[in-house]
Amino acid sequence: MKKVMHQSIRAFSRSSLLLAILGMIMSCQAIKDIGNVKPFDGVIYKLNYQPAKTQVQGLVVDAKTNEPLQIPIKVAILGKDASRTITFAGKAQTTYTAPKGDLFIGLKGAEPTVSAPAELRVVVNADGYVASSINLTLTKSLNNPFIIRLVKLDATPAGVAAQAATATASTSGALTTNKVIEVTVPATATAPALPVSVSLSANTVMKDDKGQPVNGDVTASVVAYSGQSQDALQTFPGGLSAPVVKNAQGTSNVTGRFSPVSFVSIEIRNGSGQIVSTFSQPIIVQMGIPSGVYNPQTKQALKSGDKLEVYSYNENTGDWTYERNASVRQDGSSLVADVLITHLSGYALTTERPADGCSQLFKIANLPANYSYIAELTVYDGANQDRAQVLERTGSLSGDQFALTLDNSQRYEVTILDPLSGNVIGRSGKFTNACSGGAGAASTITITPPTDRINARFTVRAVCENGKNIEVYPTTTVYYQEAGSNSANKAGVTFVDGKGTLTGLKPNTNYTAIVYYEGTYSENFNSGPTDSDRTLVYVLKDNVSVCNK
Repeated sequence: MKKVMHQSIRAFSRSSLLLAILGMIMSCQAIKDIGNVKPFDGVIYKLNYQPAKTQVQGLVVDAKTNEPLQIPIKVAILGKDASRTITFAGKAQTTYTAPKGDLFIGLKGAEPTVSAPAELRVVVNADGYVASSINLTLTKSLNNPFIIRLVKLDATPAGVAAQAATATASTSGALTTNKVIEVTVPATATAPALPVSVSLSANTVMKDDKGQPVNGDVTASVVAYSGQSQDALQTFPGGLSAPVVKNAQGTSNVTGRFSPVSFVSIEIRNGSGQIVSTFSQPIIVQMGIPSGVYNPQTKQALKSGDKLEVYSYNENTGDWTYERNASVRQDGSSLVADVLITHLSGYALTTERPADGCSQLFKIANLPANYSYIAELTVYDGANQDRAQVLERTGSLSGDQFALTLDNSQRYEVTILDPLSGNVIGRSGKFTNACSGGAGAASTITITPPTDRINARFTVRAVCENGKNIEVYPTTTVYYQEAGSNSANKAGVTFVDGKGTLTGLKPNTNYTAIVYYEGTYSENFNSGPTDSDRTLVYVLKDNVSVCNK
């Protein structure tokens, strides 16, 4: 929030400024620009702040720990409505570096609706992590918070594995020897092992995105993701419902869902920081195909001779683009597919991506006021369509409706979870032909929230670290969970002008309420026997301009 303090404000006459100050002292009226406020000693200025009527907040978290990153995050905002976005400081910036893993996006202009949504793509990257993105559809003024999970190269989550190797390139950028990098995603209780190898031939010339040779000692990092791991699927760049720039049929900007067999991210760089973009000849990525992987198009397990699709992922723009088909072949006792690539990016090996994707709206019945929830999308595959796999898990949702991207090839079920306990509180029932009316009655989900719960009404305020007499009451997202919980589940609620309610609390239980602003500000509290009132305070740093007036 510190950037908000740097906004310029409209010039006031001396009398107008005096009236504005008196108004703040007497009635604590909200103002939009606070950069030039000059407090009088002994007077506390209480300022509401919301830089845009439409906003969304999100967290960039480590995929293994589920904690927000505490290092700088490179952010790029793209999409149809990117030109309307502003930062918390009110600045029109679509590329910037966030100090830590908490993001704010405001939207100028008309408030979006379900029938006229705003569309954004948020692309993020951080040192030591694999880049990722999320596609956002905003349908109201205060939108549900989002989560982007980044995979750390040296601490991968379940279902993901990484391997690094070194090689040498001549002054012209040519590899001096053959190089093979092998990485295997370990088996888990629910997913078999997945082997991947990357083969580079001697004399392959490597160049960066400016056409300059990448020479000297180079390090190649390979990160492999299993499409059979529910944990890995939650880190799939852009999400499994990411639209594609071009599909296998040549159609542009297509909605649908990926059914990945595997995904691999490859980066090669030298000691000077040059990153390889293209090769003079293809390198071969051999992706293993675990036994029993289901093909939703044939309704059978994949077998030798089946065709799979290869899509590339642009880590700078978040674009997915169809590249080519790859054939499944027998390699000893295993199935594999060979993917030939001439430019570096992420690559997904998937079953055929249906061209009939759609956005399906779901409604929640019996929803208590201010109650948040989590939705899970499960697919049932296998010969009898009875093998369950969670494809998507949302962040904390509020309001009585949400949308998921589906297609006609799969058998689905939507499950609603309590965000604090993770317990199931509602199910849609299983359905097929989602884009041809198959969702039907399943699109209304009646939930049974936990009983005997209480609420905590909170006030969130920001103060100056150096003791100056300014208080800011923001419109912001507050997360909460049971104290000491290491669960990835957190409830989230948007506070307006610093006011909001944490719902669904068990009586006499310890909880932690959290605001993320360039770090973590938390309040541990016991819920007590009945509804209560609480305060959470977080701090504006000394270098924030309003705190130095």
